[in-house]
Amino acid sequence: MDISFSPEYPIEFGSVLEVLRDGREEILRDWLQRVRGNRAVQAGEALSDPVLLDHVPQLFDAMLAHLEMNRSREEAEQFATVHGFTRRITGYDVVETLVELLMFRRAIWAHLSATGAGAEGACAAMERLDGLVDRAVVASVRAYLDPTARLLERRPLSASPEPTA
Repeated sequence: MDISFSPEYPIEFGSVLEVLRDGREEILRDWLQRVRGNRAVQAGEALSDPVLLDHVPQLFDAMLAHLEMNRSREEAEQFATVHGFTRRITGYDVVETLVELLMFRRAIWAHLSATGAGAEGACAAMERLDGLVDRAVVASVRAYLDPTARLLERRPLSASPEPTA
C-alpha cells in the first residue's frame, strides 16, 4: 500500500519512510555510537554490539511497519517491553534504559537531517515516530520496573505435548 498519496499524509511522507528504511543500518550504527559515547549508559560498556543492539532493530522495523502499513503499534511496544526487561537483567538502571531510547530518537532525527529529507514529510514522519518512541519508552520502563516480569520461554518442538487420539 502506497501511503504517500493518502490525504492523511503529505506527498513527501512515503519518500521519508523510504529514506528511513534505506538508512536502517546507518541509523542503528549511529545509535550504537551515541549509546557508547554517552556517559549516562555505563552498564552498556561491557556489552558486545549484538547484545547492546538487543531488540532495537526489530523495534525500528515494527515502528516503520506501523507507519507504512498501519500495522499494530503493539508489536513495537512488545519489542520495547523486551528491551526494558533485558536491560534490567543485564544490570542497567532505569535512567540508562531511558537514555538508550532517547538516543534512538536522536539517531533517527539525525539521519533525516543528514539526508536532507523533505521538511514537510520529515516532520509528519517524526511526529508519528516520536509518538511511537514515547510509547516504547513507557513500555520499556514499565517492563523494567515490573518485579513480576520474566522472559517468555519457548519450548522446543520436541517438548510439545503429544496429540491425543
